[in-house]
Amino acid sequence: MVRKINLSCFSAGLLALLVAGSAFADEVGDALDASLAAQRAARESQQRIDKLDAETRALRDKRRAAEWHALQLAAYAEQLEQEAVAAEQQRAGLEAELARVAATGTDLLPLTQRMLAELEAHVAGDLPFLQEIRRRRIDEAKALLGDPQRGQAEKFRRVLEAWRSEVEYGYTMGAEDATTGCDGRPGAATLVRVGRVGLYCLAADARAGARWDSAAKRWAPPLALTIAPR
Repeated sequence: MVRKINLSCFSAGLLALLVAGSAFADEVGDALDASLAAQRAARESQQRIDKLDAETRALRDKRRAAEWHALQLAAYAEQLEQEAVAAEQQRAGLEAELARVAATGTDLLPLTQRMLAELEAHVAGDLPFLQEIRRRRIDEAKALLGDPQRGQAEKFRRVLEAWRSEVEYGYTMGAEDATTGCDGRPGAATLVRVGRVGLYCLAADARAGARWDSAAKRWAPPLALTIAPR
C-alpha cells in the first residue's frame, strides 16, 4: 500500500530542520570562536607572565651581583682603613723618635740612614707600581745623605718626606701607563692601584688582564666576580 506524502508538510518540516541546523551551526561556530579566543588570550597571558618572570630573575641576579660587589668594596675599604691606621702609627712612631732625638741632642745621621734603609727594603717588597719614581726618590735621598755640605736636619727632612709619600700610597688610588704587558712581556698596558690592597693590569687592547700576586711576586689571572649564593 503506497502512502501519499503531503508535500507541504514535508517542506515545512525540512525547512524547520534546516533552520534548526543553521542555528546549531552558528552556536557551534560561536563556541569555537570563543574557545580559540580564550586559548589565544591564555597564550598571551602566559607569554606576559614568562616575560615578567625573566625580567624578575634578571633583576634579582643584578641585585645579587651588586650586593656581592658591595661586600667586596666594603672589604677593600676596611683593609684600606687598616693600612691608613698602620701608616699613621708608623708616622707617629717616627715623630716620637724625632722628638727624643731633638730632646737628647743625639746625632740624626744614624737614624736617617736607618730610616732610608727601611724605606728601600719596603719599596723592594711592595707592589710594583710607580717603580721609576720611587727608586729615583730613594736614589736622590741617598745622594743627599752622602753630601757633607748638607746639614743633618735637611737630610732627615728629605727622608721623612719620602716616607710620607710612601704612606700616602696606602690610602689612595692611582693609574699609570706601563711598557710591560699583563703577561710580563713587553707591551702597552695600564696599571690600576687600589691603595696597597691590590694592583691590577689591563692590556691596551682590553683583551687581557691580571692582578699582582704579592705572595708569588708575579702577575696572575684576575679574580672573577661571581654571584653569591642565596
